[in-house]
Amino acid sequence: DSLDWKKIKVIAGDLHACEWDFNGGMMTPDPQTGHSECVSLMSEIDSLTIQTQDSVKDLAKTLGLTVAGGVLLGPVGAIAGYFASGSRKEVCVLVKMKDGKKFLAVMDQRIYQQMVALSMM
Repeated sequence: DSLDWKKIKVIAGDLHACEWDFNGGMMTPDPQTGHSECVSLMSEIDSLTIQTQDSVKDLAKTLGLTVAGGVLLGPVGAIAGYFASGSRKEVCVLVKMKDGKKFLAVMDQRIYQQMVALSMM
């Protein structure tokens, strides 16, 4: 099933793994999660890297996740499932913030394009 195009699904990293609302350069967790933090992306994005199926294993190391016995577990398994779904309108992106935080998220291409613009500010 497809994400609402105003939603970002954080899979792993320094932000809560849940669905986040994206609005005008701000990310807020879906109210149903019980989390209330707000993340400003304006002038705060250091880099954006679209992930490919081949980069999943390296990404696990980047995020400090472990791959046990060659079996993809937890968030890494979710990433593999994302690639298996063959989604074309959504992208899987590693976002690195200027404060050192990083997170892996699945989002609509339109949000990714907005994030690229925000990273140039």
